[in-house]
Amino acid sequence: MMPINADFFDGKSARRWQVSIRVTGGIAVVSGEGIAFEVPVAAVKISARMGGLPRRIEFPDGAVAVTQEHDEVDAAFAVTAPNMLAHRLESHPGFVLFALILTIALCWTGYQYGVPRVAREIAMRLPPNIEAELAEESLKALDKFAFHPSVLDEPRRAVITKMFVKLRTVSGQRDTLRLEFRDGDWVGANALALPGGIVVITDQLEALMDDDDQIAAVLAHELGHIEHRHSLRHVLQNSITGLVAMAIYGDASAVAGIAATVPTALVYAHYSQGFEREADGYAYRLLKNTGRSPRTLGQALQ
Repeated sequence: MMPINADFFDGKSARRWQVSIRVTGGIAVVSGEGIAFEVPVAAVKISARMGGLPRRIEFPDGAVAVTQEHDEVDAAFAVTAPNMLAHRLESHPGFVLFALILTIALCWTGYQYGVPRVAREIAMRLPPNIEAELAEESLKALDKFAFHPSVLDEPRRAVITKMFVKLRTVSGQRDTLRLEFRDGDWVGANALALPGGIVVITDQLEALMDDDDQIAAVLAHELGHIEHRHSLRHVLQNSITGLVAMAIYGDASAVAGIAATVPTALVYAHYSQGFEREADGYAYRLLKNTGRSPRTLGQALQ
């Protein structure tokens, strides 16, 4: 019987030896480059054929021989040639390529549509106490990462807060929603709706707006993000581990981990166009209901 040419690894070092393997009378004889030993065939493990991948011949002491000579291995060790559908498919390059493309397409589809759907369902069903905890943890993280205490004077903050309270009341959203003022530092002019119902407005944004109507428009837009849970959904979509943990356990076990992702998720990233359209539509209706011109929203955003 023809010998099997293989690369031999003793399992004790990274060195590779060139060996030949012959099977005679139920004994496998391995020899070559200072390697010489015999072992019963019954004690040898042969890996299954899988397409064009190398074949592993495993010996009792942990040593391994690797070869591409599949037919010789099957003949020497009396391995029955596989005739299963799986083997025929995995040995066909066209099917392997098709399976790879299909796998990539399924993964992309799941990430593009499945993850947002799961994130939305979790966000809409998350208990208020968990949302509140996430909001506080998120604000603490942002205060360490991006913000400084606001230098806006109290009378001015009182005017803007009054506008916010009126918008919140007319919108019918819960009265636990609150407005926070911060010096945006390097973030600059910005407003953020944090998961859990905290809206942050920076001093730089207040200074940039032409009038209070434009500030009200920005606040209405942020209330739209809160109404549709955009912030929480966005953070959940960008925290797959936390998303899975919340989906499986249904508790706050992942709040701290998710809160840690909030600064980069909300400061650096942008909402999807769908999220922004929903928030714009919400702000448009809310501004009309409070007697303000929706036109100010476009002016403020520009």
